[in-house]
Amino acid sequence: MIDALAKHRGFTASLHRLLIRRVLGMTVVVCALLGVGAYLHEFSRYDEAILANTLHDAEDFRQHILAHLDTPDLGEGRNIQAALDALPPRRHRDDIGRVVYVRIMDTGYRDLAQRFVPGFAYPHEVLEHMAGHHFPFSPGGQSTFREIVRIGDRPYVHLGIIFTNSRGQSAAYVEAIYAVSDKMLAELAAGTLRTVAMVVLVVLATTLLFYPVVIRLLRRVTALSVHLQEANLETLRVLGSAIAKRDSDTDQHNYRVTIYSVRLAEALGLEPSAIRSLIKGAMLHDVGKIGIRDAILLKPGALADAEYREMQKHIQHGRDIVAQASWLRDAVDVISGHHERYDGGGYDHGSANGAIPLCARLFAVVDVFDALTSHRPYKEPIGFDQAMSLMKEDSGRHFDPVILDAFAGIARNLYDSTVASDDAQLKDSLRRIFQAYFTGDIAVMMEGVEELVTGRQA
Repeated sequence: MIDALAKHRGFTASLHRLLIRRVLGMTVVVCALLGVGAYLHEFSRYDEAILANTLHDAEDFRQHILAHLDTPDLGEGRNIQAALDALPPRRHRDDIGRVVYVRIMDTGYRDLAQRFVPGFAYPHEVLEHMAGHHFPFSPGGQSTFREIVRIGDRPYVHLGIIFTNSRGQSAAYVEAIYAVSDKMLAELAAGTLRTVAMVVLVVLATTLLFYPVVIRLLRRVTALSVHLQEANLETLRVLGSAIAKRDSDTDQHNYRVTIYSVRLAEALGLEPSAIRSLIKGAMLHDVGKIGIRDAILLKPGALADAEYREMQKHIQHGRDIVAQASWLRDAVDVISGHHERYDGGGYDHGSANGAIPLCARLFAVVDVFDALTSHRPYKEPIGFDQAMSLMKEDSGRHFDPVILDAFAGIARNLYDSTVASDDAQLKDSLRRIFQAYFTGDIAVMMEGVEELVTGRQA
């Protein structure tokens, strides 16, 4: 328990770091989104003033050329162009900006007149923009249009206005490019910066307020998770011990096959999640023997055919038992498949080759090895070399050849370090295995808390 709690202090510390990263990431995203929103909001404050100024100037010019707007062909634009060229440069009224380009068209979108203010730096860029952008003017339709565009290195307002003649009929379409002043851009930047700074302060203040609460809750949940996992592992050990006591005088068979299984799984490169399932299956592989009568289970001699069929039912009993506990259900592969044979001659389903779950094929190797090399009430152990020789004869028949070859590569050292171990030493080895693989299970359980406090979706 102390080791598990120590590991989870480290896990809690990692979640501290994760929370901080998430908060910083959230702050950046929120600031970016609200920064754009603030910029557009600030710009919209000036947008109406820009439109009002432009409409005022446009109306002055419309009145100036009203006589030409009343002519059928608008004088082919010559008079309108002359009137436009004759306009003196005008200063903007309130430092918002000024019109830098005007284009006047008839209602068929034929150009009549255009003008740039002297010294404007981006005439080609404006013409390129105007060539690809037309407002959807229509006689009697919407009278004004506007959009924010970027030309060169700064924002502009693209405006569209319908000029009517003295009879109120649509006579010409006007498009203008309005340059926002440096003063206005500075005010926009300042307003945006103020908004972003406010967002940062609000996020940080909220974080400082709630972070201790979240961490306190996290510590409680982590501690509960540790206790729950310890209870699950204790249940696994006790249940495995109860099974062992039915047909043996010690728990050592369960301990050894679990240790052998894990080391073989590591040699084969299995994922930690698969090894956790394997550990549960190894500890509970014969759990179904609880449902077998003592007269059969403890019979010292060979079983009759009917008795052997009864003994085989311990597989189904085992499935039924672990199905009742969600934490143990992933042990079912080993429980169901550890008496299958690679050639299909085993039981309970007669599965063969890859149809037998990998964990069950793996466990079949170590289960038989331990049965051969350990003392049982009804048999004496045989030596390591003889056991391996017998098993190699069954390669491809009883055992998966690839798994058996992998086991042969580690079996000698594994056997030597395990066979001489007493009960306390085996328990200590098993405890280290549990610590190594089931702290990951708690991490999985804690992901729900992590998602809750960070907003991450699984």
